[in-house]
Amino acid sequence: MVYTKKASLWEFSILDLTHNSYWYRGVLLKGDHNHLRLKKHSAFSNAITILRSYFFKVYAHQDIVITSGTQTIKTRTDAYGRFEIVSDVKPQAELTITLSNTKLPLKILQDYPVNFQEPQRTLDIISDIDDTVLVSNTSNIFKRIKTLLLLVPEKRTVIGFTQNMFKAWHDVNPRYFYVSKSESNLFTLLTTFITYNTLPIGMLVLTPYLNQLLKGHKPKDFKLEAIQFLITHSRGENYVLVGDDSQKDMVIYTKLAKMYPNLILKIYIRQTGKIRSIIQQTMWNELIATGVSASYVVPDEASSILKDIEHLKQHLK
Repeated sequence: MVYTKKASLWEFSILDLTHNSYWYRGVLLKGDHNHLRLKKHSAFSNAITILRSYFFKVYAHQDIVITSGTQTIKTRTDAYGRFEIVSDVKPQAELTITLSNTKLPLKILQDYPVNFQEPQRTLDIISDIDDTVLVSNTSNIFKRIKTLLLLVPEKRTVIGFTQNMFKAWHDVNPRYFYVSKSESNLFTLLTTFITYNTLPIGMLVLTPYLNQLLKGHKPKDFKLEAIQFLITHSRGENYVLVGDDSQKDMVIYTKLAKMYPNLILKIYIRQTGKIRSIIQQTMWNELIATGVSASYVVPDEASSILKDIEHLKQHLK
C-alpha cells in the first residue's frame, strides 16, 4: 500500500466503551517513518533508537479523517500531536486514517494490537508500568536513563510478583490497561517488553510525546484523569488497581478509592525498597483509611496475596 509521506501514525488504539461508543486515540509524527523495531541484544542500537525518538517532530494542530467502512470521523491533533475522540462509529476491518488534505492513508508504526474490544467481563485491571511491571529505577534519574538506554526490552527485569498476579487473575478474563506517566516515545519499548514477557495484552495510556529527553511538559494530573476516564466511560463491575511506592501511585489511588469505593475491588502497592519511608507510610495510612481493600506487597507476602486473589475471584462469581 502507498502511504502519505507527510506524517506517520504512532501509538494508535481503539477502545470499546459503554453505550456502543469507541475511544479512538493516537499520535501523529511528521514525516515518513518506518516501523521502529528495537534490535535484540544491541544496547547501542537500543540507545540510538530511543534517543532519535526524542528528535522526531509531532504533527500538531492537523485535521484528520478516520474512515471505518462507509462512515467517517473528523478530529484534530493537539499541540502534542495527539488526537482523542469518542465516537459511535464502530471500527471495521477496512479502517484508514488520512490527513484532511490528502487521500493517501497514514502508515501505522506498531506491531502491537490496535483494537481492544472485550465488552463482556466482570473485572478490569488497571496497572502502572515503571517499577510495577518492569524495573525502571524511577526514583533515581541517572539510573533510570542508564536502564532506559542501555538495556534492550528483552533484558529488562520483569517484576515477578506482578507477572504472577496477572496469571492468577487470568481465568476470570479481565481486561487490562497500562496507565503510565512514561512518555509516548517509549511505546515500542514498552509493548516489546510486554509481548516478550507474555504479559497480558492491554491498552497503553501514556503521557504526551516529548521532543526532548530531559525537558518537556507532563500533565500534572494525567494519570488520575486517565483512570477516571476509563472508569466512567468503560464502566466495569469491578476494578483492581496495581502500582508501587516509588512515585505517586498511592496518592492517586487514594483519590480514586474515595471517588469509586463501590467499584474498586482491590488495590495492590508494591514496596520498591527494603524499608518504607515516613512519607510512604503516611501515604499508605491515608490509602487504607478509605476503607477500600488494599495490600502493600513485599516479596515475602507474595504467596498470601495469591491466596487472597483466589478468595476475591469467588466474590466475582
